[in-house]
Amino acid sequence: MKKTIILLFVLCMMLPSAVTAAEGNGQVSLIVKSSSHSLHQTVLKIKSDKIVQALFQAKTIEPVSEIPHSNHYLLLEDKGTVRIFVLDYKNGLYDVQQKEKIQVEEKIINKLNDYFSGLEAHHFGTVLSWEEVDKLIPRYTSFTITDIETGLKFEAQRRAGSSHADVQPLTTKDTKIMKEIYSGKWSWKRRAILVHHEGKMIAASMHGMPHGGGALANNFPGHFCIHFKGSTTHRSKSLDLSHQVMVYKAGGMLAPYVQQLPPNQVVELFLIAINQNDLDLLNLIYKDQNGESQKLIEEIESIRLVKKKNPPSITGPLVYELPLSFLVKKKNKGEVGSFYTFQVRRDSPTGDWKLESVPTDLLH
Repeated sequence: MKKTIILLFVLCMMLPSAVTAAEGNGQVSLIVKSSSHSLHQTVLKIKSDKIVQALFQAKTIEPVSEIPHSNHYLLLEDKGTVRIFVLDYKNGLYDVQQKEKIQVEEKIINKLNDYFSGLEAHHFGTVLSWEEVDKLIPRYTSFTITDIETGLKFEAQRRAGSSHADVQPLTTKDTKIMKEIYSGKWSWKRRAILVHHEGKMIAASMHGMPHGGGALANNFPGHFCIHFKGSTTHRSKSLDLSHQVMVYKAGGMLAPYVQQLPPNQVVELFLIAINQNDLDLLNLIYKDQNGESQKLIEEIESIRLVKKKNPPSITGPLVYELPLSFLVKKKNKGEVGSFYTFQVRRDSPTGDWKLESVPTDLLH
């Protein structure tokens, strides 16, 4: 958490604000970003004594073990003091350093939401269905891609694809930028991206592994895939949950999307989070009390199912259990077999499903 605080402060100082509203002496930087570690962010600096005082004088509701996922951060600076807050999509306000849920007047929350709504419109893409995108970006259409975590941009062209877009970087320079997004090594890992075309900014997901054929002189040996809402794989004709999660992340709607998933997909999301090394995603489905999530992300390189269609051992309105056999590869080690019964639980028939525990024996 300390690293996140420092990173937020440094990056906020580096980035220009969209608007500065002169209302008083206190200054608050409103930051929109797709994850806690994202380098790409949109910042608005405002001067408002009302908001500054409301945050300083906020009442504590309760301590929390973890700050919930959010796209909305507030960096408060006043007389040498720096405070960081998070406003989640359910209007919960949290003090990051004190790890507390806090309360301010409803009119302050409404004012902050007005500001954040404007920032989100500039930062995130529109979630459009594959049927819509298929018509908007037909074959041989060129467009710009922005990686929502790094902010890096490159040009690409749709070459084929009927259930999703088969795409190639436009030039050798674009291939180089795409490879930089993947830290210099091609990967099947999904990334949330924005597709810019004819004034539209569309939420999407890509992987970074060249495969199949390619026709452009771009030093990219094949093509890669871009998925949109409701797009499917070409072979199985089924939705790829890992791509769909990234689509909604690019649309700024990751938390509400994850929290409406059925219990079997919550279990699937655990595997996706481990394979993607995505701590934010894991924290959305599991309330970590002992730092287990961080250790799993750091130590496990990949995890894959031995059998994909296991029947649940318990299916009910509040509890769901799914036994799974899988192969686990730790960093610098070979694959080993493992078995675990995942229990998913919710507090009410309309609540969101959460993992009750995670296989910590994988850490031994």
